[in-house]
Amino acid sequence: MVISWPRFYVLPLMKQSRSLSLPGISAQAFKPMLLAVITSLALLFGGESPKTDHAAVVSVAAVDFHPQRYQQFPSYDAQAEERLLELTNRERQREGKPALKLDAGLAEAARAHANAMATREQLSHQFAGEPGLQGRLSKLPLYLDKAGENVAFDVDIDQAHDGLMHSPEHRANLLKADYNIAGIGVARVGDRLYVVEDFGHSLPIYPEGKTEDLVAAAVARSRSQFSRTQLRRLQLASLRGVACSMANSDQLNPKSASGLGPLRYVLSFTGMEPEQLPSGAEKALADGRLRSFAVGACFARSASYPNGAYWITVAFY
Repeated sequence: MVISWPRFYVLPLMKQSRSLSLPGISAQAFKPMLLAVITSLALLFGGESPKTDHAAVVSVAAVDFHPQRYQQFPSYDAQAEERLLELTNRERQREGKPALKLDAGLAEAARAHANAMATREQLSHQFAGEPGLQGRLSKLPLYLDKAGENVAFDVDIDQAHDGLMHSPEHRANLLKADYNIAGIGVARVGDRLYVVEDFGHSLPIYPEGKTEDLVAAAVARSRSQFSRTQLRRLQLASLRGVACSMANSDQLNPKSASGLGPLRYVLSFTGMEPEQLPSGAEKALADGRLRSFAVGACFARSASYPNGAYWITVAFY
């Protein structure tokens, strides 16, 4: 499943202000979607609570295997964690995929979940009372648009890695080209290892001015593609306030910019990468009558976007 832009509206504002969404597109149609793979977990971020299927996975064949209970407190095995990242990057190099960089925050999240598994002596992507993967990662100072997780149980870390590589779903997570960071957590209880591999695709968080510049450059590229004259860019500080107001209310509202002069269109949308304009905005971008435009942008985390999103408004004159 491929996620599209979470939400956007184009509001024509010629003479009479009428709230019109694009043909065939509604706000409901652009509710973000999250993808979960059984046994391993892969998420596309950008919105509401993930729809996930969870299943415990061990790197040996017996999924319903429950190790004998020992009264020992789990500790972290840093050497095993380093070894697992080394083995993972070796596999990725063999497949021509970029190496994963260890992220301290992601490693802390992986360790916390490994400890939860070891304490309960169970494998799961989420326990009762524990946030799911998206919830755990949203607490980190990271901006991720994709994430995945593998969990395993074994007595030897090389053996655990081999078991993951022989499972199609886990192998896909390990070798996913989109991922660029990882966090490994290995909780040890005696000879037993509870393993968590968290993966993510980390994106930069741009300041507002840089975000607005990226959107403006995207508008210029689109005008060139439509063989239209370039638009003069206006600097309207109040338009940034409009974008941030939408973020604070967690709701797109292009009408909130309708008081900013004789507008022809207002394009309001949320997205993970500001340099990518939403499909469906062609009518505004290709209009030969336009002369100028302005951009307002705000990055924020909200109930709909716990991992964060850019809230963007473009006013066309």
